[in-house]
Amino acid sequence: MRLLLAAGITLALSGTAAASGTFVELQTPNLQITRISPNGAYATGAADYMGVRWTAGTGTEEVLPALNGAMGINDSGTIGGTVPENGGAQEGGRDHAAYAAIGQAPVQLTDKLSTNSSAYDISSDGTMVGLSFDDDFVGVAQAFMWTAKDGMIALPVNRPANASRANAISADGSVIGGWNDQDFGDRTGVLWVAGEPMDIEDADGNPVGEVSAVSIDGRFAVGSNYVDSDFNMGSWRWSAQDGVTLIPGMTFAFAVSADGRTVVGSTGFFDIPPRAPMIWREGVGTVTLPEFLDEQGIAIPDGWGDLVGGLTAMSADGYTLGGWAFGDTALQSYIIKLDAPDGIFQNGFELPPVR
Repeated sequence: MRLLLAAGITLALSGTAAASGTFVELQTPNLQITRISPNGAYATGAADYMGVRWTAGTGTEEVLPALNGAMGINDSGTIGGTVPENGGAQEGGRDHAAYAAIGQAPVQLTDKLSTNSSAYDISSDGTMVGLSFDDDFVGVAQAFMWTAKDGMIALPVNRPANASRANAISADGSVIGGWNDQDFGDRTGVLWVAGEPMDIEDADGNPVGEVSAVSIDGRFAVGSNYVDSDFNMGSWRWSAQDGVTLIPGMTFAFAVSADGRTVVGSTGFFDIPPRAPMIWREGVGTVTLPEFLDEQGIAIPDGWGDLVGGLTAMSADGYTLGGWAFGDTALQSYIIKLDAPDGIFQNGFELPPVR
């Protein structure tokens, strides 16, 4: 019998029933995983200013030297990233947003707004979002959306004189998340629904930090840097139904499951003890990734210690996790494949039929 999506995720991740799985050690040195496709079939990140694509079916790690950044990936394995000109913006050249389909060279985006651009995410239909900016970061950086039909367009914001960026797009393309600077300088969260911007605030009217990820259908968004009216600090989760929910113990939130009940992230850069990967589950709370793996009966391989680093990516069903840590010789990334009960989601993300 197939389980409903919410029921399946709860069973595997709530802590009420252990789920075994596999810890996959990726081999590309200095790779930082940034995104896992919603169906869990692919992951991407960058290593030494080169893009990398991991394919679950084969376990291959494809290094893409033509990309100097790789931030988003969709269910087809197409990467949303950046190609450099004259070494890229960090070396006095330029960055150009691009997409890279499997087996094809990167294609630069058309109709650029400014001299530079960087892609941060890509939807199932190839819509891309990111940041457009001028040389030497002069002027106001702008959040953009790009489609093959319309090219690159600036996303409207409520404070157009201040910088903005689009960090994430739902798989169905319905919702975009990012940030727009406040007049006092802080990056605060914005959602674009049907192209219209909405600043995210809690029930007391306090703005939250930038949006880092949205769920597969845009019902949920997560982000970082939130302080509630009682001065509790952490990350946050937003939905139209529940508003802003504090995620304690997690400074940065990087991904949210389809049902909104699981969020992954990390503590801060300078925290003591050192930066730790974290996982939050609704009804359970926030634990470190080593605690979660111990709960699930998954051993951490030798050389990884306490996984000091960040848990940065997750599939829509919550059964594929990705992050990075400091290994024996270099920064290294990993994939965790949880075994779903009754075999659901083993062939990728899908909504099971209602029974």
